[in-house]
Amino acid sequence: MQSLPLLSADVAIDKWRKVLGVAHVLYQNGMVEKTAIATFPTTQKIIAILKPASTIEVQQCIEIANQYKIPIYPISKGFNWGLGSKVPVKNSCVLLDLGRMNRIVDFDETMAYVRVEPGVSFQQLFDFLAAKNSGLMLDGIGGAPEASIVGNTVERGHGLALYADRFNYVCGLEVVLGNGEVINTGYEHYQSSLLGKLSKWGLGPYIDGIFTQSNLGIVTQLTLWLKPKPKYFQTFLFKLSTNKQLAAVTDICRQFKLEHLPISLRLFNDFRLISVSQQYPWELSNQQTPLPPALRTQLAKQAGNVAKWTGFAALYTPSKELADATSKYIATKLKPVVDEITFFNETTAHAAVEQGGQAVQELMDFFYYKSILRGFTSDRPLNMCYWRKPFAPPLNKDVHKDKCGVIWFCPCVPNEGKQVQKAVEITESVCRKYDFEPNIGFLAISERVLDVTGALCYDRNRNGQDEKAMQCYNELMQQFIDAGYSPYRLGIQSMHLMTNYTENSFLNLLNQLKTLLDPNHILAPGRYIARDPIHP
Repeated sequence: MQSLPLLSADVAIDKWRKVLGVAHVLYQNGMVEKTAIATFPTTQKIIAILKPASTIEVQQCIEIANQYKIPIYPISKGFNWGLGSKVPVKNSCVLLDLGRMNRIVDFDETMAYVRVEPGVSFQQLFDFLAAKNSGLMLDGIGGAPEASIVGNTVERGHGLALYADRFNYVCGLEVVLGNGEVINTGYEHYQSSLLGKLSKWGLGPYIDGIFTQSNLGIVTQLTLWLKPKPKYFQTFLFKLSTNKQLAAVTDICRQFKLEHLPISLRLFNDFRLISVSQQYPWELSNQQTPLPPALRTQLAKQAGNVAKWTGFAALYTPSKELADATSKYIATKLKPVVDEITFFNETTAHAAVEQGGQAVQELMDFFYYKSILRGFTSDRPLNMCYWRKPFAPPLNKDVHKDKCGVIWFCPCVPNEGKQVQKAVEITESVCRKYDFEPNIGFLAISERVLDVTGALCYDRNRNGQDEKAMQCYNELMQQFIDAGYSPYRLGIQSMHLMTNYTENSFLNLLNQLKTLLDPNHILAPGRYIARDPIHP
């Protein structure tokens, strides 16, 4: 992308200041430079940061951007760590930070929905529901509690409970298009309808999906459906010592999903769990990477006898009787193929804490009492970003300031044992080649596919690690794609994977939509719709 003429940028910034107020247009100060930082190398520069407080102000910002042909890169709160943070895909963009738009616009306990703006975080909504003593639960996030609900949804990020496939449980988007026009989707556009917050489809063509993982519009409101808290809540975990067991468990758990048992399920390898609770043992390993097998065994034991694979799951039922029957059925199916399986309810979780002390208390808080499987928010998973740092995670984590290296790799894998086993083999082989630990998680996002949440965690202060991590990421993605495991989400550094592996007719349609809805191609150039003749 060509740099903007200085005069045009200056004139536009003056106009944005008149619209938003001087305090909400950041230009030529340290904050702008600090914002253009991710958890891996980037070179993109940000011209300015705009902070609108309403949909009308977003429209006004877009109108000025169109007038001067200045590219705008919208973010909700910018916690897209490991995938680009707040950094635009292309150079010389103006950042449109929607964090001030943090209203909970509507809430209905009976119909179980909430309507939010982009600045509403998971923590804010959790606190809101708690203050109302609501009987509804939010499907949480395995990342920063201050992350945006809207931002996570439009990236088709996922949760951890029964509404994990978050985009399946939203409706009625308010969207500002690239031409400045505002549209409402679903029944929200239908005059006098009572269904705008209740029906996903509306009347006529369904278009909500084109505003996710795209640069076709800016979502300024959406309605999120909530789930009633279960009358009887259980968690269970099971341990596996081999990849062969992982394959067998995958096939059994697929059947659970196809039978629509009320369970959520995540599978993590030992590196994921070790890195959440401990630091890399630099002295014991003589500064060598990756982690030697003997130290891997030692750290797993210190982390609470972590197995090679651990299944974390929750069971949501309306009665103890149904819970008992379902847990018995689950245990009967899993026991023959797992090393051990343990169920926790209020009584057994309390007993475990009484017997195990502080360490078990922390585990039970995370896994049962204040579990993210139960809708709570926690920044504990972010500890893994500090895995290879020479210091422990601070109380107030700042992965950019602390130079944490994190690159997420996100292939989607068929929910079939042999495919999961192959995906693990690819990950372990490539990570070993580049001296990284294969930090892997699987989420049963639906009945037929698993989302891989894989992370390369390293210390950006160590020479050569940025380059090595990116090489490892690129080879991982290439091998996944060659095996048929397409990505379900991309970082800003890998948008070319959208173009390189997509049929031309589909790309042509996307570009026709882009030109129609954003005629000057000012919105987030290069983001998913990457074949852009204006901003190559």
